[in-house]
Amino acid sequence: MPPSSTLAGSWRENFSIPGASLILTLDAAGNGSGTYAIEAGRSGVVQVAGVVVQSGVTLTIRYDYGPVRTFTGMLADANHLTGVFDGNPATVVFTRQ
Repeated sequence: MPPSSTLAGSWRENFSIPGASLILTLDAAGNGSGTYAIEAGRSGVVQVAGVVVQSGVTLTIRYDYGPVRTFTGMLADANHLTGVFDGNPATVVFTRQ
């Protein structure tokens, strides 16, 4: 089953920092929008453009104050999206809401 069939939904990045969040609402192609909060900092909205190829997904996330981050990953299972941001080796996990 291709990942696009289960990508649609709401996803929350797993943060260990209290007060920080990134929540994305995606369609089957990985396009959508979301909200973010930076610990002791700003919060706002993001726009997401997705590309799904075979078992992988690339999400280009545009923040309302300018920055653009790219997430590259895959569905680990029906409720977890794992990958990296902008080539950073630290694994990022999103959990379906």
